[in-house]
Amino acid sequence: MHLTQDDPSDVVVQSDGPGDTHILNETAHWLRSFLTRTHPDLGRKGAVCPFMEQSLKMGRTALSSVDVSGPRGTARLAATARSALARLGDRSAPDSVYNAFVMVPVNASAEERRERVLEVQQELKAEAVAAGKMVGEFFPGHPMQGIHSDTFRPLVSPHPVLAVRAMVVTDILFLTFPAIPAAERLSYLTVWHGLFGEGTAGPWGQIYEKARAEAEREVREYA
Repeated sequence: MHLTQDDPSDVVVQSDGPGDTHILNETAHWLRSFLTRTHPDLGRKGAVCPFMEQSLKMGRTALSSVDVSGPRGTARLAATARSALARLGDRSAPDSVYNAFVMVPVNASAEERRERVLEVQQELKAEAVAAGKMVGEFFPGHPMQGIHSDTFRPLVSPHPVLAVRAMVVTDILFLTFPAIPAAERLSYLTVWHGLFGEGTAGPWGQIYEKARAEAEREVREYA
């Protein structure tokens, strides 16, 4: 199903059963009411997720459920996410950068759904970034702090969710967390620079230069 920012009548649910509808509807409401709005704890002006705000305005966000029950549950979610990554399209196509796929695991406990989302996100992150794409996880109680405010939790959602989209210039902020091993940061920065570096000046270029120098220093120190 493809969502738009304001019209719930546009929601055509792709689900594995009638019991999934409330989970998808609550997730659709969260996409519209949280990610596309500002928040007093955000620490900057604008929407929590400017990308999602634009994607929904253009009707480029697809939302679906994925059955993660049983021993093959994680594999089904991973296969669905890989298919979504492939379907994001070529960056050269008009407006394709705003395509997004939001996958909501169903038919398992909340803890099992969260674990499957985390497993698949870790499995696919490196290959997604190498292709100039992003794969992210959201779930209730997600501990990650906001970039501009340590009291804000931008990745908290009503249900565990896995989302994929094209990389955008601001993603350098997510690719350079100190917790990411230095060698991985360098590989991510190389991809980012290949997509955005040549024409990027000002603060984004400065962030890149500083992050690359720091990652290279760490690689030398721990070699």
